[in-house]
Amino acid sequence: MRPVPISDSSAAIALRSKHLLVALLAGCAMSAVYACAAGTNVDGVRRDSGIDAAGLDSSSSTFDAQHASDVLSVVIDPMTATLTSVDGATPTQEFHAIGTRRDGTTTVLATGNWSIDTLALGNVHSALGTFSANGLIGGTATISFSDFGAGGVALNAVAQVTVALERTSMGPGATSSTAAHFALAARVVDATASANIVYPLDHAVMPQNVFPANVQWTRGAMNDEFRITLKKSHITVTAYVGYSTSTFGLNWLVDTAAWRAIAQTDTDEEMSIDVDRLVASSGSVVPTTPVHVKFARAALTGSIYYWNIAAGRIERIDDGAGEHSEFLPHPPVANDGARCVGCHSVSNSGRYMAGRLGGSDNIGAIFDLTTDLTADPAPTVWPTRVAPDSVHWWFSSWSPDDTRLIIEQNLRIGLLDPMTGMTIATTGTPLPISSTTHPNWSRDGNNIAVTANANAWGGENTTGDIALIPYLGPDMFGAMHVIHSGTSLPGGSADSYPSYAPDSTHIAFAHGSGSRSDNATSSLYYMKDDGSGTVRLDNACGGATTNNNYQPRFSPFTAGGYYWMSFLSKRSYGNTRVGTNVANLQQIWVAGISLTAADGADPSAVAYWLPGQDPHSRNIAAYWAPRPCRPDGDSCDVGSECCGGDCRPGPGGALVCAPPPEENCRIEGQTCSTDADCCESLTCFGHVCVRPPT
Repeated sequence: MRPVPISDSSAAIALRSKHLLVALLAGCAMSAVYACAAGTNVDGVRRDSGIDAAGLDSSSSTFDAQHASDVLSVVIDPMTATLTSVDGATPTQEFHAIGTRRDGTTTVLATGNWSIDTLALGNVHSALGTFSANGLIGGTATISFSDFGAGGVALNAVAQVTVALERTSMGPGATSSTAAHFALAARVVDATASANIVYPLDHAVMPQNVFPANVQWTRGAMNDEFRITLKKSHITVTAYVGYSTSTFGLNWLVDTAAWRAIAQTDTDEEMSIDVDRLVASSGSVVPTTPVHVKFARAALTGSIYYWNIAAGRIERIDDGAGEHSEFLPHPPVANDGARCVGCHSVSNSGRYMAGRLGGSDNIGAIFDLTTDLTADPAPTVWPTRVAPDSVHWWFSSWSPDDTRLIIEQNLRIGLLDPMTGMTIATTGTPLPISSTTHPNWSRDGNNIAVTANANAWGGENTTGDIALIPYLGPDMFGAMHVIHSGTSLPGGSADSYPSYAPDSTHIAFAHGSGSRSDNATSSLYYMKDDGSGTVRLDNACGGATTNNNYQPRFSPFTAGGYYWMSFLSKRSYGNTRVGTNVANLQQIWVAGISLTAADGADPSAVAYWLPGQDPHSRNIAAYWAPRPCRPDGDSCDVGSECCGGDCRPGPGGALVCAPPPEENCRIEGQTCSTDADCCESLTCFGHVCVRPPT
């Protein structure tokens, strides 16, 4: 039998006193709390076995049954407990079930079942009641005990355990005495000497699996030291860096383990970021104004494909990665001899990419993204031909089932079979339709949003309206109709780049003096799919007057209470040393768009810079390729990546996706790995809990 020590709380001391009194009245020789000598009568039951080192009977089945049958109620001791995990340590806490008998005396129950309401913080031994923190996530969980007592009455009790995390990192330039320097230095408030945090942006919203932020500031001098603090209620991450070389970037790339821990701890709470500067010349510590970041309970799983303008290549950033990959280094040769790919689009399944080849003649090509595309030249789904030419196009958009491709050829919208490269004859309103560009096929398949009445090809139009072309059935289209006029907003006459939200209920678009990001001004807007309720996305744009944001594109994800939208912006990212400050380069940013914003309110969150880009390149045209949630057993970083919702250490210690606790079944619409993950009457179909047809 396991030992059952009682903590030194006042309640526990009172319980010990009660047990001592009961034992003495029963004629027990007390060698320890709860201990009786062998052969002693207790409650009329002969105990002929010995007492173990912890003072408990080693043959307790009769003893336990006798005690449980006489117990009327139970409490857990301690009722609350707080553990601190330092740098990933896994502390433990013993919980005990204290039963009260009919006569008012108490006893420690050695049978019963223990459980916990969330496995995110750790686990409790179902028989022993020992909680073990995992050191990965902080917060509060409920511990439950259940058994049956006198007359079969159910015995239930709950307690709370809180886990606080503390992590410390010694970064570049820090020494063993850096922390002590901060502890001893005087604190002086001086706004002109503070570090001045410039990234992340204040009140940005990020998914939990985003690559760690590179915290950047602008003020510092040789031999200065810096203390960076990331904090929530149940986690504190502290890092020290020093300005010891001329190449110091006035930055700290947050430790990955610390970033994952803070992203999943206190998920409804903003994280604060402080950077304290210890000024070498004065020896004083100068605080700065903190910034705040919120993590949505979301994981954007998949890849982003974007165009590096200077390289003339499509590059890829995988979810959670901190660098991009050159997955297609050798595109096929076009008519003009150029080897570049541009104006791409990615299919809804994430399998195919359409792009145009060359710098002028724009031969079209389709690539299968599930194959190796590093060969020279990269293979295409169907052969591209120089003479006679393959089909040409600029912009394109895929049907929901990947079987059709809407293409724009010289401001004329047409239809293509992407598996053969052949144009498709249409019925209803015949395609092609003139003076249209920037097609975007809704995910429900019902409409194609376009920029209509454009006065130049889709990269240079300075006029344009948002219009819809209804899709009526197999290769059949309805009459195009305008839902938003480019002349109805200030700042120019050009609407451009409409993008449907994942549920096809809203459209984001750009508006300004033109669609080209290198010489036009532009801002981002959002409206219902009928053109009503237009609102400017000030938070995503970076303010009510900014006009340097272009090409919005929704991801396929609706997660954490947001749609997620990429766009390109010429705003500053970070400082001049490791960021793009004042460089005026097009870079890709991501903003959450709230699902619950009131009509007429700005639904956008403050954006974050997409990690993995080269901050010295000009990157545009970001397309998301989805990846399904990860089933049980797959590797993971955060729980929101997993179909079952939990990411925790597996048998070998590595983080893997795991099913949720039985008492936390997945409700309708949530992800799942198997039917067992779903609540009663639901089934797991396509990794989503659904109600089976009746």
